[in-house]
Amino acid sequence: MSQFTVIGGGIIGASTAYHLIKQGHEVTVYDRNDRGNATGASAGIINPWVSQRRNKKWYRLVTKAARYYPGFIGQLEEETDSETGYTRRGSISLFKDDDVLELAFNRISKKKTDAPEMGEVKMLSREEVKDYHPHLSDKYSGVYVEGGAQVKGALLRDSLKKAFIKAGGTWIDKNPPETTEGMTIYATGAWGSEQGFKPVITHQRSEVLHFKVEEAEVVKTPVVMALGPIYIVEMGDNEFAIGTTHQKTESYDDSPSEENYQYLRGLAERYFPDSKLTDIRMMVGFKPYTRDFLPFIGHVDENTFVINGAGATGLTAGPFIGHEVARFLSGEETDLDLSDYSYVEPENN
Repeated sequence: MSQFTVIGGGIIGASTAYHLIKQGHEVTVYDRNDRGNATGASAGIINPWVSQRRNKKWYRLVTKAARYYPGFIGQLEEETDSETGYTRRGSISLFKDDDVLELAFNRISKKKTDAPEMGEVKMLSREEVKDYHPHLSDKYSGVYVEGGAQVKGALLRDSLKKAFIKAGGTWIDKNPPETTEGMTIYATGAWGSEQGFKPVITHQRSEVLHFKVEEAEVVKTPVVMALGPIYIVEMGDNEFAIGTTHQKTESYDDSPSEENYQYLRGLAERYFPDSKLTDIRMMVGFKPYTRDFLPFIGHVDENTFVINGAGATGLTAGPFIGHEVARFLSGEETDLDLSDYSYVEPENN
């Protein structure tokens, strides 16, 4: 048994601590629960197969992470008897141009050979999109991926914390002491710049509008990948979130901006043109990045380990990263080659 201190209780820190305690180690988490943490503000889309990113190391990570999710969630919910907000109702990627639709269908379908967990992949006409998601505009055709899912970050983090404490872990909601025993693991997200480790961590500000559709009938809907970097996810009965705006910043001010509210409200009205919409709230989160948008996972020195830079895929990758890091630090074989993510200056490949 070894002794570990985890600094940061977001999804990656909580997952790492949970998996380490399951390995039989002594683990303490320190979390100051900063406002604007990405875990609490993110919509939690698990749908990596539709991405057009060409970074193979990133793609290996997120597809293995998506494959890991169902079994992980089943185990966690059984251990805690609590909700994680995980649902798997598929995803729809929207298109206005039918030629682009066909190209996208072909591109996404090819990935199923190596990722059977994607399930069925099919093209949807404008009428079929409305069948899957009655609230949406009828102006878009789409590609449906059966395996698309989502998870609510705050609920998942709370479930991990509950399971961690139940297994004998110590969770302290404050800053860590200046010195800690054993190995220290930093999973501090957007606040990683405070430690000054390489690679440099920067962050982007993301804003999400939560709103309600005023309809008597409740319809359960897939995740929607709309035009551009926009997503629409169901957050409750006839409640949805639409995002996201990404802005580079050095600030940690989590106050919503009027400009982004107006932008997102306009998008909500565009995609739900026939519905009466009522605002619920705006949420702001800070997502951590490295220069090349590839997470860093590795030793800084013999007693210091860092996990950071997961960016917009933190909730997709977090549970699996925690599993793999716990195995690695326990001297066990990992499914992911962590040397791909232990770098100072990453490469674009």
